[in-house]
Amino acid sequence: MEIKEEIIILPEKANIVCLLKILSEYSDSNHPMTMSQIIGKMETLYGMKPDRRTIISGIDILTRLGYEISTYQENKIGYYLISRDFEPGEIYLLMDAVYSFPFITEKQSFDLIRKLKNQLSIYERKDLNYLNIVRDGRKTLNRQVFYLVEELNRAIEEKLKVKFTYLKYNIEKELVTRRKKKYTVNPYGMVYTNENYYLLCSLAYQENLSLYRLDRMKDLEITNYKIDEIKDDRKPGEEIKGTVHAFLGQPERIKIVCQTQILDHLIDSFGRDIDIRGKEDGKLEANFTAPAEGLVFWGLRYLPYAEIIEPVWVRERIIESIKKNKYID
Repeated sequence: MEIKEEIIILPEKANIVCLLKILSEYSDSNHPMTMSQIIGKMETLYGMKPDRRTIISGIDILTRLGYEISTYQENKIGYYLISRDFEPGEIYLLMDAVYSFPFITEKQSFDLIRKLKNQLSIYERKDLNYLNIVRDGRKTLNRQVFYLVEELNRAIEEKLKVKFTYLKYNIEKELVTRRKKKYTVNPYGMVYTNENYYLLCSLAYQENLSLYRLDRMKDLEITNYKIDEIKDDRKPGEEIKGTVHAFLGQPERIKIVCQTQILDHLIDSFGRDIDIRGKEDGKLEANFTAPAEGLVFWGLRYLPYAEIIEPVWVRERIIESIKKNKYID
């Protein structure tokens, strides 16, 4: 995107800020700016007419403030900003993530990406045109997500209960309320798992923990009532570890036998801490502890390649699902 150059008259005391802005926008290692180019931009953009000594003094002050700036004395070409808050590769990674997150609306995605792009020079931004929103049909329609993150964080810090309306899709693909009465919960934390952002909480007067998607919430209210502290030694943050398909519950011993070609998927799903051993028949055996409720969906997903041995109830539920298979007469 081209920068529209418009003269903005600023006081001379602002020359250091303007110099930093120019170096951020128009210089990088492949595009150092000559002294005359810097002075020209200062006049074109800000109506200033600094001399060489003013520019050199400004660069010296910025360097002492911690900004890394390559100078003509070093590279024999000109001046450019070396250090930025983010490296180009970091910006590319963050932009890809924003494009992919389904819990951010399309407009909010573009707004956030524009802010990320502004961390780069105008030349580096041109290399980003190939990026596109993936799975745009999965982008949420809920515009309150950023607001919810801020308010929920405040409620968690102050240990206050919250109320919210929870949404679901109807057949017209519109988000509508799941029930008229608002949910009242004890918020303990927020977590990103299973490609969605969740509030880790418990319903008022209940001990079992639940996960509610932030992009399904709206009309959040922070109450004046303190949260119900969790009894015993349970730690909400620990309970989220090892969840399968965003299902919580008491950890159980899990045993899976699978083929070697899904080893990557096995580790991606359950982490590197699981115990994996080779079997004589060439298959793999994995043993670990995790909430098992979501294991049913995992087992059905990898049905041709994996067999759930334990827990027995998970195995029986998978067998029951196979019997109800619509593809089999």
